[in-house]
Amino acid sequence: MKYFAYGEMMFSAKLHHIVPEATCLGIAKVMGYKLFFHNRGHDDASGKCNIVPVKDPNCEVYGVIYEIDNRHRYLLDKDQSLGCGNQEITLKVWPVQSPDNHELTSYENGIFAFTYIAHKDNIFEDLVPYNWYKEMILSGAKEHHLPSEYIHHLEQYAETYDPNVQRANRQKRYLESIIL
Repeated sequence: MKYFAYGEMMFSAKLHHIVPEATCLGIAKVMGYKLFFHNRGHDDASGKCNIVPVKDPNCEVYGVIYEIDNRHRYLLDKDQSLGCGNQEITLKVWPVQSPDNHELTSYENGIFAFTYIAHKDNIFEDLVPYNWYKEMILSGAKEHHLPSEYIHHLEQYAETYDPNVQRANRQKRYLESIIL
């Protein structure tokens, strides 16, 4: 199954911690969507990524396409709070490049992939991501060499420090442990 990751799961170490057998196919973009941080986090109530269709077909959200074995899909569903604030959709994504930076010409007509989006009852416009969450997203974007303009766009989103110092430290240790 093809999975389009546009948030923290772009970061390979994070995804492989959840689904070790996932294979990166390359980066892609979805057209006519916009990225927001208005998805209320299941565990911490902070702003998490969400993509929303918009009328402007020139809006693009970049991400990473992974191949995931259906037998391990439940692990990702659980981590992404499927049914607890998030829902699954299938959308058409346009591959931009493979992991070795060659164009994916065999997919010139796009690829259908599943991803997770916020359920409408879980969208709160005043949310802001915690700095550790945003850092994980930026780590994935940089790791996969998303376009520099898009990385700059991600860097411009507001962020806040996690008021729960223990959780922030736990997330920092977690991030360090999956990188090593």
